[in-house]
Amino acid sequence: MTDTNRTAAQASTSHRTLSSSGAATSSNSSHRKRKPSTGGPSGTTSRHQKSSVPGAGTSSGTGNNGYHVSSSSAADRHPQNPAKRLKSGDPLPASPPPASGAPPIDITDMLTSSPPQPSTTSNTTNINAVDLTASPPRKPKPMYAQPSALPPKNGTKKILVKNFKQRPAGVPDEWVNKTLDMLDGALTAVFEDKDDTSRGTSSEEIYQGCQSLCRAGKAPLIHERLVARCRDHVAGPLRDGIISRAVGTDEELVKVIESVWKKWQERLKVIQILFFYLNQAYLYPAPDREQIWDMGLQLFNTHIVSDTKFRGRFLGGTLRLYENERKGAADLDNTNLLMASIRILSNLGLYSNLFEPRFIDVSEGYYRLLAEEEADNDDVARYARQCALQIQNEIQRVEKFNLETSTKKELIEIIEKEMIEYHLPDLTDASGIRSLILNNDVESLAVVYSVINRRQNLDAGAKLRPIWSKYIKEKGAAIVADSESTDMVPALLSLKNSLEGILKNSFDKNVDLGHSLRESFETFINEQRKGAGYKQNARPSEMIAKYMDLLLREGIKAISRNSAAPEEDEQMMGMGDEDALLGNQLDQALDLFRFIHGKDVFEAFYKKDLARRLLMQRSASADAEKAMLSKLKTECGSGFTMNLEIMFKDIDISRENMASFKLTKAAMERTDSMDLQVTVLSQAAWPTYPETTITVPESVAEYMNAYHTYYTAKHKGRKLVWRNALAHCVLKANFPKGKKELSMSAFQAVVLLLFDDDKKPLSYEEIKTATSLPDAELIRTLQSLACARIRPLTKHPKGKDVNPTDTFTVNLGFSDAKIRIKINQIQLKETKEENTQTHEQIAQDRQYETQAAIIRIMKSRKTIGHNDLITEVINQTKKRGVLDMADIKKNIEKLIDKDYMERTEDGSYAYCA
Repeated sequence: MTDTNRTAAQASTSHRTLSSSGAATSSNSSHRKRKPSTGGPSGTTSRHQKSSVPGAGTSSGTGNNGYHVSSSSAADRHPQNPAKRLKSGDPLPASPPPASGAPPIDITDMLTSSPPQPSTTSNTTNINAVDLTASPPRKPKPMYAQPSALPPKNGTKKILVKNFKQRPAGVPDEWVNKTLDMLDGALTAVFEDKDDTSRGTSSEEIYQGCQSLCRAGKAPLIHERLVARCRDHVAGPLRDGIISRAVGTDEELVKVIESVWKKWQERLKVIQILFFYLNQAYLYPAPDREQIWDMGLQLFNTHIVSDTKFRGRFLGGTLRLYENERKGAADLDNTNLLMASIRILSNLGLYSNLFEPRFIDVSEGYYRLLAEEEADNDDVARYARQCALQIQNEIQRVEKFNLETSTKKELIEIIEKEMIEYHLPDLTDASGIRSLILNNDVESLAVVYSVINRRQNLDAGAKLRPIWSKYIKEKGAAIVADSESTDMVPALLSLKNSLEGILKNSFDKNVDLGHSLRESFETFINEQRKGAGYKQNARPSEMIAKYMDLLLREGIKAISRNSAAPEEDEQMMGMGDEDALLGNQLDQALDLFRFIHGKDVFEAFYKKDLARRLLMQRSASADAEKAMLSKLKTECGSGFTMNLEIMFKDIDISRENMASFKLTKAAMERTDSMDLQVTVLSQAAWPTYPETTITVPESVAEYMNAYHTYYTAKHKGRKLVWRNALAHCVLKANFPKGKKELSMSAFQAVVLLLFDDDKKPLSYEEIKTATSLPDAELIRTLQSLACARIRPLTKHPKGKDVNPTDTFTVNLGFSDAKIRIKINQIQLKETKEENTQTHEQIAQDRQYETQAAIIRIMKSRKTIGHNDLITEVINQTKKRGVLDMADIKKNIEKLIDKDYMERTEDGSYAYCA
């Protein structure tokens, strides 16, 4: 039905003759067409047509039946063309009433028109009508009049909106019953899935019949009949069909109900279209009345889904389908069926009250059993992954099946509670976590940490800290306790780098675990192991100093052998940034240095190794040396690096002195034969070196005496003492197979120069007499020249050991691919005796520092108790090293014996001024 036809139907009037008393109409006025009336949903009102003649008005009279009838006018006598009226939007005119004595009206003709109008007067109710007669007609504009700029005298026209008049409720029962029967037949056809062709009545006729009954005030009757028919259909055929088909499992019942639900929705849509006028005009304005769609859903809910016969099975089947989804045993059909069943519960308003509580209870039981099954495997990584997987899958299922947000929140809460909180001991199993840390399983540890940290009342860092700390201490103590290993520092750095990687990538840089890492390293590095001597307890400090010496001597060569992070180092090498790589390795060693309490041991060995590098010019990078000195100064203060700075200063001053000496006459006379370089050291700043006697060649001795004369003349009051053991030189040798430059120590050079002119064999005793070297130094020197890989001398008889009966000759068959050859300087390597002497010197210095600290405290306090004195001494000396309580007591007794302090009667100590 188009909008134009609908308007025409609403404006049509019944074919009834109207009589009036005192009206201006004649006796044959029954054949005159009256004004068409416009009807609203529940009444009619008169339609006044304005005259087109200026100044003409309209008059109206009231008939016996109370209807308003307009008098004849020019428009009545000459009616407008219906086509033009339809085109202009006016309603079509009603057909003329039948003449008097005409046969009765056929009711079938009224199905497409308004119901018959009774002769009763009804009050006028204005509904959405515009009354254009409220203001007088506009006066015609005079010809040739000039337009006025002033507003019209009458002002703007007001449009009054009035309601339509209510139509009388009384209509013929025969027509009402006929129309209701037609609607019943339409419902029956809908329930039987018939379309317009098969049911015999078009949708337009059904719609108009419903509309006419509603206008006639029969909307409650239609609504009552519609609800009853729908109820009978749902409670009858639909329900019976479900009972007959649902004889299997609960899942099959869900499938049957879902198919019936689809069919009922399709039928309900058709019913909603046919009874659209009832829905909009009668049900929609009243909030207490259910609309057709809501009524249909409520009936389906009451008689099928919420029925005691189906409710439990339908809900159970839905939950079982969801469980199959969780287990991964559902196919596409079951997935679609589950999605549809949840949609049914949601559309019927049963989700929150019926489905969700039961669903939460079932889910809680499911995850409780799943957690117990998975925890029995005793695999921390696997169980943590299972927890994370269940949470992720549940979130995806919630989004897939459009579950409510509240359901999602409760589901995640259940998984976290049942699988994480209640099984926290399984997630924090000490052996499992230790195994993951040992294997550097970063991904599994990250899953464990993230799973535990999901619970707000659980702190993953606090739960893992005891296991984390214990593992670090045990692993680090095992590395430190291995006295035979020379790779302590690389092993500690490797351990530290792996732990820091776990802390960053797995534990999200947890602050508690970071503090625990540093505390654990500090504990096992400075731990005083029972049964171990002072030397063994101080070994970490010594090895860190030696590792730094290795890096500063060999540079990237040492890094490639001892790197704790080879992949990162290879990447930096590939970029050609060798200085940055060396600095990075030194920073890592400095991190270990920060954990050390005994800084005096590190200082002694670092100072000794630095002296060798400076004197032998064996530093890989001068910039790296100065950068390391700056870092130590920042870390420990200027007092710690004062002697180290003096050492660098001595090297610079010595270089300037040599440049000045080379300009003297004594030096210039010897430039062709040899080149002398002398380094003057401050005895207080440099390590103590033993004086070794040696007889040098006469020409070399003269050169040295010339420099001695020059220096003593320039710096009066100073005394030079030659330390020949630290000297090294380069000799040019002519072998039968080529010329070579031999880089060696002064002791090696003195021995080789004995074979310069005479190639006859020399015995051990002859060499000893000519060089004046002690036996220990001479044996090491001859071994390096005749028994090492590079052999410029030949020993007779052959062997690794040098005996007093051996003889030596020049190796005339000596050859090498290189021009400059470096001969190992065995005498420059640290011996066990030297190492022991260094530790003894450190212990002696520590005694002096302890006594100095006691005197400082006593001078400031004058009187102090024993425990307070011990505490103060430890606080003042802890940066230099950890003191033993017994050592502090011994030094107190020594100072009492020297009358620096005394005991009082109350057991305290008093300073003796």
